[in-house]
Amino acid sequence: MEKQVINRAYLETLSFTDLISLADKYGIDVPDNLNRSFLIGDLLDMAEEMKKSSEPDMVISSDSAAVPAGNKLPETYNTTDIEAVLRNPAWAFVYWNISESELHNLKKNGSPSLSLRVCSLVHKDDLKSEDSYDVQITPADREQYLLLPAGRQFVRIELVCTSRGAGRVLAVSGVVEIPHCSRLLADMKPGKESRITPILELSGVKELLIDHYKNHRQSFS
Repeated sequence: MEKQVINRAYLETLSFTDLISLADKYGIDVPDNLNRSFLIGDLLDMAEEMKKSSEPDMVISSDSAAVPAGNKLPETYNTTDIEAVLRNPAWAFVYWNISESELHNLKKNGSPSLSLRVCSLVHKDDLKSEDSYDVQITPADREQYLLLPAGRQFVRIELVCTSRGAGRVLAVSGVVEIPHCSRLLADMKPGKESRITPILELSGVKELLIDHYKNHRQSFS
């Protein structure tokens, strides 16, 4: 059998299905609930053991050049999770992934709809949200910028599947804390008189506020 040089970098480029096929090839038993990271670990352990044999047909290497040219990192790591990163006090960048088994279950249930639920919390450790709204996404989507609710300090994002009128939360992000500006700036609105010092006016904050409300929040007559 031709020797096959593998390393962690190479294994990370393979899909979960290809990893299972490689494990079958070398007689590694793969339980149904084994996740991607443990499967890669088992393959590396097997390579290490075969390396010690007199005529190994699979060897492990730390050389990144062993990764075949043209291979890219996989688009999915076969897990269902969601993360949210604060870009600024008004916007968050959200990215998520849905496992192959979860996608298979979704397809079996017809054509369910997916959404990102933006939940506002009063306290960081609250389990129940004070308010929420949904943003529709498609099964092919993997990332989204979300406009955060004004005046809130804590939010979390839920990946939600709705099928036949029933909603199910697939994954939940960590809590994102939104930094608060001064009360003066928080209460400013176009057309509302505010006690702004001449120094602060030089910063262009009035024009910035009008532009922000015009393009992102709401329109004023």
